[in-house]
Amino acid sequence: MKKSNGFSLLESLFSLSMLSLIVLSLLPMTIQMKQQLYEQNQKTIAYQLLAEESKFHVDSSASTNYKTTINKYGYQITYSKEANKVCALYAKEDICFSIK
Repeated sequence: MKKSNGFSLLESLFSLSMLSLIVLSLLPMTIQMKQQLYEQNQKTIAYQLLAEESKFHVDSSASTNYKTTINKYGYQITYSKEANKVCALYAKEDICFSIK
C-alpha cells in the first residue's frame, strides 16, 4: 500500500460541489439585502432633504416645489404654506411632515 499525500479527484469534486451549493443558497439573501440597502439609502436621503427644507421654511412664507437628483435618485420636494407641511416624493413613495 502506498501512502497518499493529498486529496483524490473525487474528494475535490465533492468539496467543490458542497461549496457551490452553500454559495448558491446564500445568493438570494445577498440580493435581498442589497435591495433593502438601496431602499433605505433613498429613504435616508429623503428624510435629510425634508429636514433641510423644514429648517428653511420655519421663517419663510413662500410655498415651494422643486425636483432634485442625488446619487441617481430623483426626489420631488414640496412645501405647502396653506397645509403647513413639507413632503418628499421618491420612487413611488411619499413622506410628509407638518411644520409647527
